[in-house]
Amino acid sequence: MTSPEIESLIAEAIDNRPRVTNTAMNLYLHNGRLICGARIVMPEDAVFVAHVPPDRFENGFSDREWKLVVEKIENTLAEAEFTVSAARPPAVAVAKSQAEIEDGEKKFMERRSEQRLRHYRPIWFAEDFDKGLLQGQMFDVSSCGMAFTCDSDEAYLCPGRQITTRFSVPCFDSAKSPETVSFERTGCICRVDDLNSVSRRIAIQFAEPLPFKPGEQF
Repeated sequence: MTSPEIESLIAEAIDNRPRVTNTAMNLYLHNGRLICGARIVMPEDAVFVAHVPPDRFENGFSDREWKLVVEKIENTLAEAEFTVSAARPPAVAVAKSQAEIEDGEKKFMERRSEQRLRHYRPIWFAEDFDKGLLQGQMFDVSSCGMAFTCDSDEAYLCPGRQITTRFSVPCFDSAKSPETVSFERTGCICRVDDLNSVSRRIAIQFAEPLPFKPGEQF
């Protein structure tokens, strides 16, 4: 399993974490699943991977933290010689979550036709790069657009406005060798969702598509 594939599993596991609490959680391996869950319910035979403080759910891991977590999973998989996938939330929990946010996130996700890559990495954006950059956290990306979260209250972050973004995504060549590729793309804001009193999720459509489909490489 390659590093970008592991990063994708980590992002999926964190996104599928229980939402009933905002307390710190553990990332661990159990029965071939990568799980992000409460520390008090982690099985005794689970393999601990990382402690995830509450702020990481909003701000994501630093590059150093990503490296350490990926290396821990790589070493564990090599020693145990088994494959792993991300744990999905129970069907009942999914239905409840969708009912609660059916006018927001559910519609936001369902109208996309291309498979999107969940990729929690920092991005930089601005209406004008010459006037300074702001940092956000990528949520997911496709060849045609991206969603990211940020704590900025800039007036230009509204539907219909154009912004320029700078970000990196994993790319595989014909031999399936992973590498990280950086892009700078101008896009039109098509949606703004308020996540809480501070954070917002911004969805943009690129003026120029990426040369590959990030979420359909695996």
